[in-house]
Amino acid sequence: MTAAPLNTQVSRYPVKSRVQPKMVSKSIIKVVNGKSFLFHIVRSPIHNTQRCCFYSRIKEDLEDEEFKVLNIYRDKEKEAEFVREEIIRGHMTRADCMRTDQSWTDVWPTKAPFHWGSVPIPVRQGFRKKKKLLALGRYGNIELMKIPNFLHLTPPHIKKHCQAIKKFCTKFPEELKNLEVRKVNFPIEVITSDYVTCGTSIRDSRAREVKVNVNLSVLKFDDHASMKMKKLAGEKLNEETKTLQLTSDRCPLRKQNYDFNIYKLTALYYESHVTEPWEDEMEESDWVVYQWDKTQSRNKILHLKSKIQQIDSGQEEKMEDPDVSVVETETDVQQYKAAFCDLKDKGDNEETLNAYKQSVLKLLNL
Repeated sequence: MTAAPLNTQVSRYPVKSRVQPKMVSKSIIKVVNGKSFLFHIVRSPIHNTQRCCFYSRIKEDLEDEEFKVLNIYRDKEKEAEFVREEIIRGHMTRADCMRTDQSWTDVWPTKAPFHWGSVPIPVRQGFRKKKKLLALGRYGNIELMKIPNFLHLTPPHIKKHCQAIKKFCTKFPEELKNLEVRKVNFPIEVITSDYVTCGTSIRDSRAREVKVNVNLSVLKFDDHASMKMKKLAGEKLNEETKTLQLTSDRCPLRKQNYDFNIYKLTALYYESHVTEPWEDEMEESDWVVYQWDKTQSRNKILHLKSKIQQIDSGQEEKMEDPDVSVVETETDVQQYKAAFCDLKDKGDNEETLNAYKQSVLKLLNL
């Protein structure tokens, strides 16, 4: 819009070499402060076309008899799909330019969040409210960035890592391939578990559980400590394999549960070697395990065995006090000891009574 006095000539636009669009002008005379001004309003045909389209749209809406409801909720899924299609249509990603023989370790060398333009496979993740619709693709998918990916731990990656650290490793000792040798040299076995879940959290409460198996045969125990360890451990001690199993999952971290198991093992070991004052006052009826070596039955059996040997050898005239330490290691005496202890510990049943009967008959040479 230009303004000029009435007696002056308003200059037109300069003519250029290229063709200018035809302009639509309108002149208005207006008096301002006692002076008359001529206003030339110039509009382009594009502006008039837009105005016509706008007014025609309003006219169509007014002529429509149906009452249209204002929808303030936009269809975000359709808009997102439209935006994705428009962007992908005009751009070439790295995944589109990849060769089939390209090394994946060069594309994804280390741990990194998911990047849609570097993965050449069709990955989908997410949930749609509408039924019969596939999950969102990999482009701009925030759901794929939430979860940890293992694209840096593929078999080619692991193979390269192993080749890189192979020069720092030593050959596994041939002697340790024997199970018995490993139990003697490595008496503690730690068992843990890892879980892969699809929940809202990457942590699994079961992964913090730690089991520690200890071979007690490599530890030093006397008769008192062995009996007390058996009483303190209870069902956690396997008497056949002499293995103590300690389990903990009360702490939030795996390392804390492992330390707690080691603490329990240390406390059990030192507590089993402690002799309380009341333990010396225990009678035979208070024993947890029957101790045949501390009873009068041992002395009587050994004296009887010695006298039987003297009678068999023709030395019954002397009847001197025999040396019981000589006959204590004999097979029939040890069988009688084992049968008598089983009868006291396990109770009287058909098996223990038959074993006790056979040991007595063998001891008396009957």
